[in-house]
Amino acid sequence: MERFFAICYPLRSRRWQTLSHAYKSIIGIWIFALVLMIPIAAGQEILPLQNGNKACREIWSTKLKSLFFAYSIALVVILLFIPILVMGSAYGGISYKLWFTIKQQVQIKSESTDRILDDKSESESNFKKINGTINISLRQSNQRSSNSNRKRVIKMLFVVVFEYFICWSPLYILNTWKLIDYMDIHMRMSDIAWSLVLLLSYTSSCIHPITYCFMNKNFRKAFKGVFRCCTLKSKPISRSCTEVSQLNSTTSPMNRPRSKDDTVYKEFSD
Repeated sequence: MERFFAICYPLRSRRWQTLSHAYKSIIGIWIFALVLMIPIAAGQEILPLQNGNKACREIWSTKLKSLFFAYSIALVVILLFIPILVMGSAYGGISYKLWFTIKQQVQIKSESTDRILDDKSESESNFKKINGTINISLRQSNQRSSNSNRKRVIKMLFVVVFEYFICWSPLYILNTWKLIDYMDIHMRMSDIAWSLVLLLSYTSSCIHPITYCFMNKNFRKAFKGVFRCCTLKSKPISRSCTEVSQLNSTTSPMNRPRSKDDTVYKEFSD
């Protein structure tokens, strides 16, 4: 949601996207996560296995079976469906914003080029003709690069949502299956298969930086800059390579982008 407001509503987002807001959000997320998992932690018991080992299992009393069923379904909705819905809606809005900007710039470029060429009279000097041609070529090259970056951003946003779905949906599907028919899933799923599903869900915590590293030039520059700063004790890394901080950076009149859309998408583009 922070990215959505930073891209689609940059002026409004600056009012609340502050450092204190970031601290409060992080603390709130951790508190919500801990409270949400209290029933699972309270229901854990150590049980002996047939081979002599012991295992930690989630055991609910018979009186709480209906509550356990409702709680398990609520976890699937809160931790799988709602995040995918929010991420899909937010990143879909960002993608629509960037794609609309691409179409708008292509249309403006076409109209501008036609107007410049029509306004050129045959009485103009050769120098002005050549200079005008160079300026048109430069503008077209910059717009092609900008549009290419926007398309790459759109692809990366869809990859992030797809990664979340791939990492977490198998675990919640199997948990729901276990809730409905425990004996059937116990016979069909081996311990190795369960471990692989859990491992897949844990990769969600580390796969996004890898995605950014491969698909975002700014992220790669900042990542290299961290190690350069640690080894060479060089000057601190510029905040211009971070995701949302670029929106707060000021530019000189000579370097100011032609439109606000050229700035708000930079945190993802390369």
